[in-house]
Amino acid sequence: MKIWAKVMRGDKILKDVLYEGEHVSSFSGFREAVQNVAYKADVSTPVLLPAHYERFDRFNRVKFLPSDFIEDVDFTAFVLERVKEDKPERKVIGRSRVFPTRIH
Repeated sequence: MKIWAKVMRGDKILKDVLYEGEHVSSFSGFREAVQNVAYKADVSTPVLLPAHYERFDRFNRVKFLPSDFIEDVDFTAFVLERVKEDKPERKVIGRSRVFPTRIH
């Protein structure tokens, strides 16, 4: 899973990192990914709630506000977005499509 993390102040991106790791699709896997992303972005780990995981799982994005951190932070948002990977095109060899013909 690839995650693009942005540390923001208002509409300005202060820092962004791209994290890639293998994590199971569960709350514990999400927690581990967030911890690794926060470490790489050099911010403290936010307090994680099941609602954060559900939002990330459903919308591929979650936004942490300063109130989600135990320590004081100097930014207004820590945003995590799942990077959708393009699936390689499947090539079918030796098959042709058969279209029905109309009989008038």
